[in-house]
Amino acid sequence: MGIAITFRHLAPSDPLKEYVHEKLERVQKYLRHPLDAHVTLYTERHQHVAEVSLSSEGRHYQARHDSEDMYKSVDLVIDKVEHQIARHHDAVARNKKGGEALRAADAAEVPVDVGETD
Repeated sequence: MGIAITFRHLAPSDPLKEYVHEKLERVQKYLRHPLDAHVTLYTERHQHVAEVSLSSEGRHYQARHDSEDMYKSVDLVIDKVEHQIARHHDAVARNKKGGEALRAADAAEVPVDVGETD
């Protein structure tokens, strides 16, 4: 898992770096392969902006959020990326080859009660 954090117009702080690492570890558990992430944190006018560019398994996810607090921006941008990953995961599961045949086979295997015969 490679994470690069860039600070623009903002003093770098270790607690903020640790917070970003902690949040991206939460995202990593949804992916099978290690992720490579580039996080950019900066201020624009009076807003704190967090941008994330993440890649894993050949897929790329990007998100941006701005708010009045940097920690809030990081939280919300990570939520956006998690939503993108979940949407992709659901689409892959829905379109998986042979998925309908497996569901039909499960429905056909209804247990039959055998009663006593006289």
